[in-house]
Parts: sequence; C-alpha cells; structure tokens
Amino acid sequence: MRDPHRRSLTHVGGPVQTDGDEELARGLAEALDVSSSRDDEDAARAHVHGFHAYPARMHPWTASRLVQLVAERNAVVLDPFCGSGTVVAEAMIAGREAAGSDLNPIALELTTVKTRPRSDEELEDLVARAREIAANGDTRRKERAGATRRYPEDDVALFDPHVLLELDSIRSGIQQLPEADPAKTDLRIVLSALLVKVSKKSSDSGDAFTPNATKRLAAGYTLKLFVKKTEELAARLQEFTRLVPVDALLPRLATDDATKLRTVPGGRVDAIVTSPPYAATYDYLAHHALRSRWLDLRTEVFAERELGARRHYRALTSGEASDAWDAELDAFFRAAHRVLTPSGLMVLILADSAVQGKPLRVDDAVARVAARTGFIPLAKASQDRPHFHPPTEAAFRDRPRQEHALLLERG
Repeated sequence: MRDPHRRSLTHVGGPVQTDGDEELARGLAEALDVSSSRDDEDAARAHVHGFHAYPARMHPWTASRLVQLVAERNAVVLDPFCGSGTVVAEAMIAGREAAGSDLNPIALELTTVKTRPRSDEELEDLVARAREIAANGDTRRKERAGATRRYPEDDVALFDPHVLLELDSIRSGIQQLPEADPAKTDLRIVLSALLVKVSKKSSDSGDAFTPNATKRLAAGYTLKLFVKKTEELAARLQEFTRLVPVDALLPRLATDDATKLRTVPGGRVDAIVTSPPYAATYDYLAHHALRSRWLDLRTEVFAERELGARRHYRALTSGEASDAWDAELDAFFRAAHRVLTPSGLMVLILADSAVQGKPLRVDDAVARVAARTGFIPLAKASQDRPHFHPPTEAAFRDRPRQEHALLLERG
C-alpha cells in the first residue's frame, strides 16, 4: 500500500549509523536525524520550502545543519543539483554566500523565485497582479470566451473544459506582463504550483496519468486558487525575507551541467552541499513534463543529460548500471574538484538504488570514485530507508536500503 506520508527521503526518522571522524560523523547524523514528515510536516514545509511540490526534497533542517557543519559564515556554498532551492535558501539564512545550478529549467525558475528577498511593497504588488489576472479571467469565463490558443490532447484529457479555460486565462494574463516585471516569474511559479492540483491526476508524483474521477471543481475555483496561492507565496517570501541577514547577497544561479560546472570559476567554492539524483530512481523530466509544457520551457538538454534518470538505466544489466553510475559520479566529482578551494569540503546526500534486482550501494560507489578523483572520505552517516519500487524490492531483502550523508575533502 502506498504510504500517504511519503515525502522527501531525508525525513523519515530512525536510528543512524556512523563511520569515520567521530565529530564530523556526529554532525552528519544530526543532519539526517530529523523528525519524520508524519510527525513534523510544518518543519519540512517551513517558509518558502512548502510552496511547490518537488520530488525527494531535502529536509530544510538537514540542509541547514550540513551547511553549518562544512562552511564558515560568509563562505561560498554551492549546490550543483539545486532542485527546488532548499540548500540555497538555507545557506542564505545561515549567512553563507550561496550559489546553485541545475539542468532542469523548472528547478532554476523555482529556486530563483524562492531565494530572492522582497519588500512588503513588492509582495503587495505581486498579489495585486494576481487579482487583476484572475478578475480578467472571471470576466472571460462569464462571457464564455474561448481559449487563446489550441491545447494538445494531453491537456484536454487532463483538465475539465472549464478548468482548462480558466488556466488559459491565467497563462495568457501572465504572458502579457512585461518581461522586466519581477512579478512575471513569480506568477509563472504560482501557475506551476497549482497545475496538478486542478488536474485529473490522482497525485503529484509518478510518471503516468492516473485519472481521479472524484475530482470535480466548481466554475471559478481555479481562478480563486490562483489568487490564494499567490497570497500564500507572498506570505512565505515575507517570512523568508525576515530570516535572511540584511547584508545577504543574492544567490548566484545558473543553468549548468554538474559534470561540467562551466559557469563556476575554478577554486572559488568553499563547500558543496548537494543531493544528486539517486541512480535509476526518478525521471525528473517526466515528473515536470506538465509544468514544462505550460511554462514553455526548453528541456532538450535536460532530457539528454539528466543524471541518474531511470529511463537511462532501464535497459541496462546490473553490472552495466553500476559502471554507468560510477562514470556519472566520476564526471561530477572531477568538476567539483576543479571548483572547490584547496581542502574544500563536499557533502552528499545519496541513497541506495537497484537495477534488475541487484542493489547499487551508493556509499561503495562514492568510495571507488573518490579514490580516483582526488577526494578523501572523512565521515559517513547512514539511515535505513523504505523502498518504493516493487519490481526491485527483493534487492534489499538481505540488507535494507539506506540513505547516506557522505563527507569528503578535496585532496
């Protein structure tokens, strides 16, 4: 049975095993050992973190504790798989100079919105823009105006007709805002956040469209939800702004391949805190396909280079998958080695996975790759994790699947 409390894999609770330097391992263990999502969902969704769904988000407490463990105040902290921006946001709150990159365009747009402090006046203007767009959409609804564009069959099947027309009005209203208007990107993310909620999908996760026959939305509901979600974003951004030091710099964000890191100068990063995709576990491209389509995001490069994507591992034998994962980690480690300062630190949150019924033990893979890329393992903390993929469940019959916090030093 599906766990109704399934969330980020970094907050399910349970004992933690450690290895390596005792003090550093204790710090890693404390970062992993946070309350489970069913016990403390508010902590997992604090300020900007709970606004937009994103698979396998790092728990904010985990991110905060890792940042403080490996980086002094004002140090440069990079997350080269920034995803929904958890590490970037927590690094800013902790007074570090934050940087983030990702190949997923929705990740960069979401992180940009979540990590820019705003004045109260900016937030009031943001809500006002949303209300104007919703009011115009309501007028169009009452006048029974048609859609501003032709929609693909996927969208016609995914949304009730009146919902699709209301979403069309929202999208059109956002597109008409000037490119220089800072509210435009914010409202695009609001639209992104509500798409699945008003669709016929039964959940936000999973690659397939599973219709939910019980989801019936009243006319005008989608427009009202758009305003409500914008008000929620404004409140969350206001809270985030008050947590960030007044002298904090805006984060440096870029679209970049973590196996290249071409946008990061060599030897400038004090610490890397990140959670790379888990091998053969997710297809972020498929997970965000609806959002990418509605935001007109180009995903060709991401489709080709998404690290660890399940679709890339599906046809591989277990041996081939192990070699492929080592090669992907190797390329990332070499890029990380180049951008880190001498003796810079890198901490990874990674979990075991499985291919063709055989486990991929990620701590073993990291140890192999570190030895040939100039990294020195310092400490490790590991915690048992549930496995949600029935076809490979037998791979962890003898030894549980684990998630690891792995700390390495640039040699």
